[in-house]
Amino acid sequence: MSSNQSPMDELILTVQTLRERCAWTGALTHESLRTYLIEESYEVLDAIGAQDAALLKEELGDLLFQILLHSLIEQEAGAFTLQDVAATLNAKLLRRNQHVFDEQGHIRGNITKDVEQIIRVWDAAKQAERAQGQSPRKNAGLPAGLPSLTLAQKLLDRHARADSPAVSGHRPSARMHAQVQDEKQLAAELMALTARAQELGLDAESVLRDQIQRTYGATEDETSSSESSTKR
Repeated sequence: MSSNQSPMDELILTVQTLRERCAWTGALTHESLRTYLIEESYEVLDAIGAQDAALLKEELGDLLFQILLHSLIEQEAGAFTLQDVAATLNAKLLRRNQHVFDEQGHIRGNITKDVEQIIRVWDAAKQAERAQGQSPRKNAGLPAGLPSLTLAQKLLDRHARADSPAVSGHRPSARMHAQVQDEKQLAAELMALTARAQELGLDAESVLRDQIQRTYGATEDETSSSESSTKR
């Protein structure tokens, strides 16, 4: 390989070669890669939890491999290239971070440090994208395959920022405020709820997912409220 190539260029060439010369890698499809993508994502989370920088570097590489494979599969089909993926992401970052970049993509001279303002700018940019013809989305645009607890927390956050009435029935009770005031108490409460689900013969993951579907499963995305751009 050329010494002028960056490590990223060398990696892309290696993956392209594997797609061309390795029968197993060449046979991979989006569908067959789904399990690996999920597994590698969770291994990255484990490395973060372990606070192990060397392990995190390795696991991020494994996750990057998945992204490269999915991009190359589409490149082979003539749909888009890895460069297109990078360009799409860059355009989105410029568009959604208008507190840092102006309309031409230049860095602004006076950048706010107000987190509330940053969130308002971000939300306003997302609302503008939806107004340009994107179809209504379920679950506030969140992946339905997320673990139900993660999905519930993100849904509550997005609906609260949009002042959606859907969250009103899920406010913590006075008892909950009194009993849960830190991470340790929250963990104990979640474990107790899980244990109670076990006693009742219920699958806690499924019960929460069913409740999410009943409350937030409508096609119309209530987080697209015209007021959401001003609410955190």
